[in-house]
Amino acid sequence: MVKKRANKYASVLRPLQVGAGSPTVSVLVMYDIENDRVRTRLANACLDYGLDRVQFSAFLGKINRNRRQELTLRIQAEIGDERARVRVIPITEDAIREMWTLDQYRPKPEPSFPMIRVIGPED
Repeated sequence: MVKKRANKYASVLRPLQVGAGSPTVSVLVMYDIENDRVRTRLANACLDYGLDRVQFSAFLGKINRNRRQELTLRIQAEIGDERARVRVIPITEDAIREMWTLDQYRPKPEPSFPMIRVIGPED
């Protein structure tokens, strides 16, 4: 009788979730890119993945680990050989709840013109 050996690589092929929490996490993408065309393509990639623009060169949103990896590979492909600094940072939900937001980026109010009263011969 032949005894079967346990496959020591069995757990390598089966992803095991480590830790608690949702597989979908918030992610912050920030970049500093000189080339306008590449910067626009990177912004469009972030928008394609459902991220919201929070600054001119920063996006925030929720995506899962696979989509985050796809986005990072797409960003890498878009950049090519151009000079760039990109950060893709996963953020915990506790950190999002503790985030402070100060939005004073409102459009300026319309200028108010004084009412002109036409005085006629009857007044």
